[in-house]
Amino acid sequence: MMRINIFDIINSKNALLHDDGLSIFHKVEKLYDNYNHPIELDFSGINRLSTLFLNASFGKLLAKYGTEITRHNFHPINYSQITSFMDKFNDMWDNFENKENYQAYRELDFA
Repeated sequence: MMRINIFDIINSKNALLHDDGLSIFHKVEKLYDNYNHPIELDFSGINRLSTLFLNASFGKLLAKYGTEITRHNFHPINYSQITSFMDKFNDMWDNFENKENYQAYRELDFA
């Protein structure tokens, strides 16, 4: 299994920015498209994480490859030091899988 280290790519202990998430997406996309092997995304050294970052990285992987390929091939690891990682990750995943409902909620808020 291949592994990329988030810290090494974004050069920060905070995975917060949309652009950083896009950098991760593009790195993973390139590796997966070239080698077609599962990839571990290593969060060692990362202390903070935003849903913005997750949407730009894992959310885009979900959009491009779908839930099954993403679930079986892109694995976050070493994230126990990040408070509520799984809550944010699951929220991001749920928003993707229920995007029609999510969009409807957003439209109600702006009505």
